[in-house]
Amino acid sequence: MAIKRCLESLVKDARRSQMDDLAEFLALAVLAADDAARSSRKNAVMAARPAPGDLVHRKVAGSC
Repeated sequence: MAIKRCLESLVKDARRSQMDDLAEFLALAVLAADDAARSSRKNAVMAARPAPGDLVHRKVAGSC
């Protein structure tokens, strides 16, 4: 997300400097950074979930 924010700032600077081609290129990089961040978050959530047959990482319910 930090990279995305940095790229967004660069897009604004490029537009202010009337560098439209650079701004468009950077805008594409912003989209790619956003996509990568979403994918990373999704993968982290999926990795945190135990697999259906995974008994090693399950919490004990109740006491014996």
